[in-house]
Amino acid sequence: MSAPRRPISRRRFVVFALLSVTLSVVLLCATLLAIDVYLHGKFDKTGSNIWGYRGEIVGRKRPGEIRVVAVGGSTVLGYGLPPEAAFPYRLELALNAAGTRDASRFRVVNLGFSNEGAHAFQYTLADYAYLKYDLTVLYEGYNDLGGANLSERRRDAALFRWFGYFPMLPIVATEKMRTLRTGDIRAAYRDEKTTFRPNAVARTEAALLQASVALYDSIEAQAAKWRPEASPRVPDDDGCSQYWRFYCHSVHLGIEAALARQSRVLVVTQPYLEHSHRAQQEELRGMLARRYGSNPKVKYVNLGDALSVRDPAMCWDGMHLTERGNALIGRALAPAVLELAGQM
Repeated sequence: MSAPRRPISRRRFVVFALLSVTLSVVLLCATLLAIDVYLHGKFDKTGSNIWGYRGEIVGRKRPGEIRVVAVGGSTVLGYGLPPEAAFPYRLELALNAAGTRDASRFRVVNLGFSNEGAHAFQYTLADYAYLKYDLTVLYEGYNDLGGANLSERRRDAALFRWFGYFPMLPIVATEKMRTLRTGDIRAAYRDEKTTFRPNAVARTEAALLQASVALYDSIEAQAAKWRPEASPRVPDDDGCSQYWRFYCHSVHLGIEAALARQSRVLVVTQPYLEHSHRAQQEELRGMLARRYGSNPKVKYVNLGDALSVRDPAMCWDGMHLTERGNALIGRALAPAVLELAGQM
């Protein structure tokens, strides 16, 4: 006759339960991370790499290297195009083709991110200070035409805030779900009604993707939530009118963030989009002249009339440039960057 089994003590039960839960969470996180790394490998050409910027991962600066970062929204990112067709890459080609007296090689890092405006400049420059950039190109105005844009989308992800790793799963899954359910991702983004009726397989795939995103979101919810300042105070000392005060001050803070890291700064007016964009940039020029007119470390370039966004050869959707348009912007910016680099 076998001896009676001893009951598990309460303490051992609690320890076992905690270890089981911990192991389950670790395995779940490892699985999601593995999926995310796979998605980065598959979609890095259309989005951001694992560190949240576009293109190949850059390592330590080489001897003699002059490192440039381009900061802004989707027009910097090169939305709808491969990384090699975005203007930061074309700028790098133009700079290295021009050469310098000491044969320094330029490296331009694309820090653009969709929907971000000038408010994100200072935070992006802080997050990527480890790149040890020498020059900063600030290229944004479109995303601020509708008023104060507080978007800091990379910082919305706890993994990025904690480790600098940018998760791809939520973006890929969300876009895939829209495609499966509407049949036309661009129409979905334009909020256009569609008559597409997905089959049972597509509906099931969309449901599974939605479940994976919900799981990821639940893990994010357990992390300390990112709480950006809801209504930042904007001092009235930049000389801009009330409507453009937030934009001007955001650019001002971006410039100061770059200068604090010993970086030269090039502020750029994008190709003019509409009448309000011209008004916005006129106020920006006034602020730059008042604050930085005598500072040789800050330079301004106006590319407002460099091309027409209504020309389909230059701009494919009235805002985002084609490969040809980005190549023109890259060549147009090169002389100003070379001039700033000559001061180093």
